[in-house]
Amino acid sequence: MKRLIGVIFALIVACIPMRIQAQDVSLSFEYTGQKIEVEDARMYYSTDFELLDEVPSDCGIYIAITSNGPKYYEIKPKDVEVSVSYNKDWRFGDPEIEKYVCECKEDLNFKFMINMNDEFEAENDYNGNYHFVFSPSKTTDVKVEKTRVTHPDVEYVYNEQGTYIYSMIHGVEPIKFTDAGEYTVSFDLDEAYYESVPFNVTILPKTVQLKLVKQTKFVGEKDPVFENENYILTREPGEEAGDYKLTVQSKSKNYRYELLSGDVFTILDRRENETLKKSYIKEEPKKQEEVKKPEEPKKQDEPKHEDKKQSKVPTGVIVNTSINFTLLSLSVAGIVFVRKRMN
Repeated sequence: MKRLIGVIFALIVACIPMRIQAQDVSLSFEYTGQKIEVEDARMYYSTDFELLDEVPSDCGIYIAITSNGPKYYEIKPKDVEVSVSYNKDWRFGDPEIEKYVCECKEDLNFKFMINMNDEFEAENDYNGNYHFVFSPSKTTDVKVEKTRVTHPDVEYVYNEQGTYIYSMIHGVEPIKFTDAGEYTVSFDLDEAYYESVPFNVTILPKTVQLKLVKQTKFVGEKDPVFENENYILTREPGEEAGDYKLTVQSKSKNYRYELLSGDVFTILDRRENETLKKSYIKEEPKKQEEVKKPEEPKKQDEPKHEDKKQSKVPTGVIVNTSINFTLLSLSVAGIVFVRKRMN
């Protein structure tokens, strides 16, 4: 029955001169992936007058048989905008097609290619139902965007072994700092693929705490040496007796020194010092006698009659009888010897 109707319809349309042109299409629809029906249509034919088994859904021109006669209508491809950008991970030696990245809002797994005119085309158009619009449309119009590489501004304390700043990109040499200071630096990268953005690095001096011995001088004397190989001490001006604040300055920008003790320099008055010395000398013998005087040994107990005799001996008289007897004997012997020599 369908075939018969199709033959009759073919004879009717064959008798009517017809050209399928844009102006002949009375209805136009955009592809949705769903069947598109025409109001009051009972049958659908292709432009080859082939009766269709179902309502068409793919793009193309169709004939709908209605009560008012045949109507030509069109299902147009849906425009799909595709954004083309440069692939920052692409490197020389990789496939040329991987140099570009395509993105579209539709959830379509399509592949694109580059034709002889360096234009982008879709390998799969889904039976002509989609019209892919590439932007940019040519490879020469795609902007080469380099990867921006930077690092947050950082602050470190000086390290004798050096301070290193590393990049997140593999294979990039770190930046080394050997001295304290403020620096504006950037990583050394291949400019064909990267844009190295400068950043700031601050290396603070290392703090060293000092505990110094208190230093003094007398009025009129020269100051002691306030300098060594690492730092210089500076005192407040003045030459009168009193205390003067000391400050320290490092000879190296890598260190700063902090005085925990010995931060006061004292100038002494010599006259006051002499007075102190004299008073010290007067008091010192007494102190020494008190300290150094040995204790007298206790006398052994003696008979009472000997104690009475010794107490009656006048001061300054020799009381050792054995010594007196020896001296007297020597004197007598000497006189005898002299007389014999004279005879």
